[in-house]
Amino acid sequence: MANMKNEYELDAAVFSSEDMADFSEFLDEREANASWDEIRVCEVTVIPHTRDVCGISEVSRREAIYAVTTPVGKFALRDIAEPSLLERARISGYALGELTSEDFSDIVTRCLKTSSDTTNIRRQDGKLSAFMANSYKKLSQPDVYETAMTVIDREFAGEFITASWSHRMTMAKYRCSILSSDFQKIFSGKGLNISELEMGILVATSDNGYSGLNIFPELTGIMTTGRRLSLPILGEIAMPHKGNNVSLEKFAENLTLVFAKAEESKERLKEMDQIILDYPFNAFCNALKKSGIGKKAAKQAIDTVAVLYGNGGTATAADLYFRAAEVAYSAEDQMQEMAIMESVSKFLKFSNSLWEKEFDRPVNCWSFSVGPM
Repeated sequence: MANMKNEYELDAAVFSSEDMADFSEFLDEREANASWDEIRVCEVTVIPHTRDVCGISEVSRREAIYAVTTPVGKFALRDIAEPSLLERARISGYALGELTSEDFSDIVTRCLKTSSDTTNIRRQDGKLSAFMANSYKKLSQPDVYETAMTVIDREFAGEFITASWSHRMTMAKYRCSILSSDFQKIFSGKGLNISELEMGILVATSDNGYSGLNIFPELTGIMTTGRRLSLPILGEIAMPHKGNNVSLEKFAENLTLVFAKAEESKERLKEMDQIILDYPFNAFCNALKKSGIGKKAAKQAIDTVAVLYGNGGTATAADLYFRAAEVAYSAEDQMQEMAIMESVSKFLKFSNSLWEKEFDRPVNCWSFSVGPM
């Protein structure tokens, strides 16, 4: 693979591949063009322009509003670096976004100068993408995804499906040879005809503090409409990039828990199918809000539930879980889909008491109502 420095320098750059070797080679190239440096926070100065930054393209220079000077050089600031920079400066607030670039640079620099801490900066292709505290544990992405493939192949006879990368996050999907016949019976019992049902694993991580090293088990299949359905199962297995228990060995151990998550999910779905709701529409809206999914993103699914069940129709908590999964259809990209799926997985975690007392009531959190159908 040719050197990708210029091609993937821009903040909006993305990469995707359905070939494991191609994905691995890409990550190796990215890692070769990156480094971590430990410096003192007080030695960082923010500059409201990038014209003196060397080693980046003119297009890349124009997209960056700020640059920073450090003991190891002057670099343009990626958009994803600003949150961690402000953390090191110990400053926050909406007013920062209202400042001119000159005032922002001056205020943040003054705050940085008061710190006695050190920070680890992540630089790649002439730009900085993170200012992480010393508690941040660095795990190489090539090592992460090599470990993932090794464990998934060994434990689940799995295989790589696809991967995507951006400066913000890297994700890879795998399919696993785990028996899904029990899930198929559950779906058939709900009148859901899903073919090609299989277990999948999504592994997501970042090297800028945006995400931990997280594992998302899911079920995927084809509906009668031809649309692919993804169903999260009991949420992510998360490992933040800080703490004493952060390692590739711990990540590998977390991957082996996927089968147990699947078993727990099957039992939970059976339990949820016994929770009969008196106000299905209200319960759906209330559960969506509790999960963090907004009504704008869920509009189509809300309309579907209104038509199918209304308030007074027959529905269980399990029915609403399946309808919530349809919200992911509105996702604009894989990162948004992942966020939605994580929220949908909370439907399985909500207690029976929440479903029966907080969600299933005459009051709708979004101030609109649907009567009996």
